[in-house]
Amino acid sequence: MKVLSIDYGAKRIGLALGDTALKLASPLRVLKNRENVIEEIVKLIEDYSISIVVVGLPLTLRGEVGERAREVESFVKKLKERLRENVEIVLWDERFTTEEAYRLLEGLSYKKKKELKDSFASYIILKEYLESL
Repeated sequence: MKVLSIDYGAKRIGLALGDTALKLASPLRVLKNRENVIEEIVKLIEDYSISIVVVGLPLTLRGEVGERAREVESFVKKLKERLRENVEIVLWDERFTTEEAYRLLEGLSYKKKKELKDSFASYIILKEYLESL
């Protein structure tokens, strides 16, 4: 099955694509978080025939739901309202994925890291999810 991973942020949303059978993941792109971003994501889900959407849930260091996690849950609720019923949404603990993304991007300029970090964080979320299957 094809999987889309989402690293939700107030300004940018990182996306990655993967496949459960092949257990492969790759960064896709970064979207600006603006008014029509849900429609953009729904179109990508339809265009790529996505069956599962994995959304990073930014729990606190203690593993609790904080303000940022509640924002993600609100985003997921809006996304669910727009998706076909056969698309599954999975919330995934995303603690430390941004730090790991920066490690993967080591050696790049600050500007390039900032440009790529969200899609690479989404890639890490997806990679962890696929490894858990």
